Parts: sequence; structure tokens; C-alpha cells
Amino acid sequence: MSKKIIPKLLVALSFVIAAVLFLMSELEPDQFGWFNLSWAGVIFAGVSGLALLFGALGQKTTSLKKLQLLLSGILLVVAAVLVISALALPKNLVLPILLVVVSVFLVLGILFTGGKKWDTGDNQKIGYKNYYQRKAEEERHKDKEDE
Repeated sequence: MSKKIIPKLLVALSFVIAAVLFLMSELEPDQFGWFNLSWAGVIFAGVSGLALLFGALGQKTTSLKKLQLLLSGILLVVAAVLVISALALPKNLVLPILLVVVSVFLVLGILFTGGKKWDTGDNQKIGYKNYYQRKAEEERHKDKEDE
């Protein structure tokens, strides 16, 4: 089994759990009356955001890592907004919470990618030999073999 299946499975299971709890809130309003569509969105967006965040840790390419971090941040901002609407928090808390989440993801983006350049060419690496240097080396090896 691949490691990549775990985040996908978590997202799918969170969707199932949110859907089942929402169905139960409609069928049994006495016991599950507290659960509404906002809480379903919080479960799905929160788990999806965290799954993408942890998936970005295992990603090797910098551009995909940054994309996963961006999508994770967006989903967690959506989850934060849904928590605010579900709890009916005052409107003056919305912007500060969103700014905290965005700033945390900017810091995580810098830490996860390590500030590596993704477009460095081979000629900038230590020990790189151009075409003429490689050909001269091949000729020297060929001369040594002939002797």
C-alpha cells in the first residue's frame, strides 16, 4: 500500500463522517440538533487541509509542495470561517483569525521548501564538466586504453 493513500483516505472518511452526522442531525434533531452544515464543512475542510499539509511534508518537488501548502491554507481558512459562523463569534474576530492562519502558512511554506532554488542548472553545480571537458576526458581515457 502506498503512503499517498493515507491523505486521500482521510479526506474521504472525513466527508463520510460529516455526511453521516449531517444526516443524523436531520433524522434525530433531539440528539444531533447541535450539528449543522457549518460543522460538516469544518470537519471536511479541516481534515482535508491537515491532510494536504502533511502530504506536503512528503512531497519532493518544491512547486507541488508550495501548491499543497497553498491549498491546505485555503482549506484551513475556510474551516476557520465555518467555525466562526457555527459558533456565531463576533465579526471583529474574523479578520484577525484569518490573518493568523495565513501568516502561519507563509512561515510553513518557507520552512517546508527550505528556500531551495528549483531552477538551478547543472552548470551551477560543483564538479560540472561541459561538453568539451567531457570529450577531452574521454580522449584521455581512450589514449590510456590504447597504450
